[in-house]
Amino acid sequence: MVDQNESTSAISSTDYSLRLKYINMGLSEWAEVNDWQVLYKEYNMLVSTSTGNASIALPSDWRKLAGPAQITYDGSTTDDFIETKGQNQSNYDGTFKRIEVLGNFKDNYILRVYGATLVSGASVKVPYFTSIQSLVSPANVAEIPNPEYLVKRTIAYIFEAREDPRFPLIKQEAENILRNMIEYENVFSRDSSDSRVKTWEETTYAFHWGED
Repeated sequence: MVDQNESTSAISSTDYSLRLKYINMGLSEWAEVNDWQVLYKEYNMLVSTSTGNASIALPSDWRKLAGPAQITYDGSTTDDFIETKGQNQSNYDGTFKRIEVLGNFKDNYILRVYGATLVSGASVKVPYFTSIQSLVSPANVAEIPNPEYLVKRTIAYIFEAREDPRFPLIKQEAENILRNMIEYENVFSRDSSDSRVKTWEETTYAFHWGED
């Protein structure tokens, strides 16, 4: 569409590098607009020290927490530890089970646990969303559910740089694909219990008409 030539041999190495940069820019844009299920992971670890270590190093692909951490802190009792902010520490007493995520992309992230002493062998499960990995070579596969978005978004970048009048039209096509992905992300499968509006009895008492 850009070169009117389907052969990749017609593209110079400099032009290829530029287009790869555009693809990765589009991939980053996609990753930031929603909490995509394809980027959801669970980090499981065992605390190996016997000193009640309250700081846990998080994975290198960490982006953000996806829910409460489930921690079996004494070897048998499992509780949810909710996320709080460090600047609000004075709002909680020492027994309130909570976690804080500290650090940054440059220096790495850590999880700090409050309200319980972690014994050696304590189990920690942390749900989180990953950061996306940039594409480096044609062998790489993007995590995005509909890669056609990257195609249209890259073409839009190229047309914008060339001041091509088709730029707004192609960018709109990319945005339409993105909206469809977001809509699809928020609609569960037909058989999922989350795909319909629940009755008051179900949400309050887990009561199902015709079953209880």
